[in-house]
Amino acid sequence: MIHPHRTNTVRPLRAPIRPVPFESVAPTPVPGWRKIRVLVDGRANGTVPGFSLSAGGLELPANFRSDPQQHSDSDTVLLFTAGGPVLTYHGEDLSSWSVQWPGDLLTIPRGTPYVVDVLSEHVGTTGYVVRSTSSLLVDNLARPDLDGQAAALSDAAREHWENWTPAPGRCAVVPFTSVAPVVTPQGHRIRPLVDGEPGGNTPGMRLSVGGLDVPGAFLAHPHHHPETHVLVLATECPAEGALTLHGERLEHDAVQYSGDLLPIPAGRDYAHTVQNLSLTEPIGRVYEFRSRTSVLCDNPRLPGLLPIAERRGRAALERLHGVAAVAAHLRAANPAQPRADLAKRPQRVDRVAERNAPRSETGARS
Repeated sequence: MIHPHRTNTVRPLRAPIRPVPFESVAPTPVPGWRKIRVLVDGRANGTVPGFSLSAGGLELPANFRSDPQQHSDSDTVLLFTAGGPVLTYHGEDLSSWSVQWPGDLLTIPRGTPYVVDVLSEHVGTTGYVVRSTSSLLVDNLARPDLDGQAAALSDAAREHWENWTPAPGRCAVVPFTSVAPVVTPQGHRIRPLVDGEPGGNTPGMRLSVGGLDVPGAFLAHPHHHPETHVLVLATECPAEGALTLHGERLEHDAVQYSGDLLPIPAGRDYAHTVQNLSLTEPIGRVYEFRSRTSVLCDNPRLPGLLPIAERRGRAALERLHGVAAVAAHLRAANPAQPRADLAKRPQRVDRVAERNAPRSETGARS
C-alpha cells in the first residue's frame, strides 16, 4: 500500500473522532487469517469503544490461503486495494467461488463458510475486512472439515481458474463502477454498492456500503446520521488529505489520508462535513461502510451549519495553498459569479435517473 506524504499544515484538534491509519495497529493473531491489524474494534477495551462495526487491515502474502471459517451472526465485506486477483471459495461445501480484483467488494452473508486464496506465487495483496458486529475477535467458527476441499480447490485454481465460470452462490462481487450513482433526498450522489434492503443488490446484509468520488476543493453539506455508525475509507486520497469537520458546531478537525479509516458514531453530536484539501485532485474511490442496510436513508442535512463549514473549509484551504491561490481557483470554477460571492458554493441541478435534485457539488458524502 502506498501512503502519501502527510502534511501537518492543518493540525487536528483533540476530537471525539480520529482517523485510524493502516499501520497504526500492529498485526495480531485472528482465527482463520493468521494475523490481522485490528483497526476498528467496538468493544469496551477496543480501539473505538461502542462502535457497532469492526474492521481489520489485511496483508496477505503470495500463495496465502485462509483457514475455512464462518461467522454465525456477522455479515462480512472484503475489499482488496492492491495486488493481483483473489479467489474466495464459499458455501457449505465450498462449491461456489468468486474472484476479486483491487477495488471490488465481496459480500459474505452471515453463516456462510469461506476460504480466501491469493493466486499469485510472487505478489501478495493488501486490503480490509469489515464486519457488521463490533469485533473481529469473536464469532469465528473454524471449519476444519473443509480443509481438504479447500486444498483441492486451491491446487486446481492455479491451473485452471481463468477458465472457470464464476459461481457466486450467496456471495456477491461488486466492482466500484458497476453501480451508477444516485441522488439522495439531500441532493448527494452516492453509489449504493452494497444494499441489504429487500429490493437491494445484496438483500439481507446487515451492513451497507456506498462509493463516492470527491472533486478537488469540494465541500459537502453538513449532515449527521441519527441511528447509523459510518466507517469512511478513502483509498485514493491527495497528498493534502481530506478534512472532516465534526462536532455539534463543527468545532473539531480530523485529517484523513489514503488507507486511513475514519469511524463516525451515530448522533447529532457527530455532525460532520468533508473538505477536500486539494484544489484540483479528487479523492478517488471513497468507501462508506454503514451499520444499516442502506446508505440511502438516515442522512438528514444540517443547513444551519453550512456557514461554519464554508468558513472553516475555506480557511483550511487558504492555510495550505494561500489566499490568492484559493481565490483564483474559485474564480475559475465560478467565472460568472461576482467576486463578493466567491466564498459561496452555488446550488446546482443534476439529473440522475431522469429526476432533478439540488446539491452543492458532485460526489458529496451522504
